[in-house]
Amino acid sequence: MVKIRIKPKIVAQERQRETREIQEECCDEIQNLRCEMEMMKTAMDEMRRHMNEMQLQLKLQNGRHSHDGRCARAYSNSDSCDRLKCDGDKSAASDFSEWASGLELTLHDLEAMFESSDVIEWASKFIVADLNQRSGHPYPLCAIKGSRNELLMYDKCAWKKMTDQEFASTIVNKMFKKLLAVFTAWKNENYNRILTSEHFSTLYHSNYARILSFNENASKLKTKLFHMLL
Repeated sequence: MVKIRIKPKIVAQERQRETREIQEECCDEIQNLRCEMEMMKTAMDEMRRHMNEMQLQLKLQNGRHSHDGRCARAYSNSDSCDRLKCDGDKSAASDFSEWASGLELTLHDLEAMFESSDVIEWASKFIVADLNQRSGHPYPLCAIKGSRNELLMYDKCAWKKMTDQEFASTIVNKMFKKLLAVFTAWKNENYNRILTSEHFSTLYHSNYARILSFNENASKLKTKLFHMLL
């Protein structure tokens, strides 16, 4: 007859304690590894950012964004785009914030928008024409040659890459507010015609919808403007 020896309870408890300790050590190691990976990822992102900034500075210094020192195009009344030559002194560029804050739209600009088939095409031409009229040379806004649709802005005495958020807040939102204001003035002036004339009623409703959708086309406007500034 085989005798079964019952293990003391204290031995079982000891093994359970050891098992818990091993599990806790493993969890700590996993947590430490995760922390190290996050730190490495952050360091790599920081290195990439510095590399991008260095490459951007090299492009500016070597004039790679324009082989003959020209950094933008001017939109003329003849619908042709002529390059403006920079004088080599980038500090001579106008300040972007000053230019953007001075954006103004007139009734003539609104009527040009009415006649355009594409509001983004109209907006791009308006911006470049305004740059040509109000800013110094070079423009405070330039396209980075070789990129997909990256823009540079000259702000606070330095060139820097414009983010999508900066483009939306400084150009798109400002133009939207100015466009809505001049459109409201036009509506008030032609209120009776809008009520009684089918032509003015159609003009009002169709262009009101175009203006309301203007803010939703920031990416399209940036790409269009990028190609016009190359």
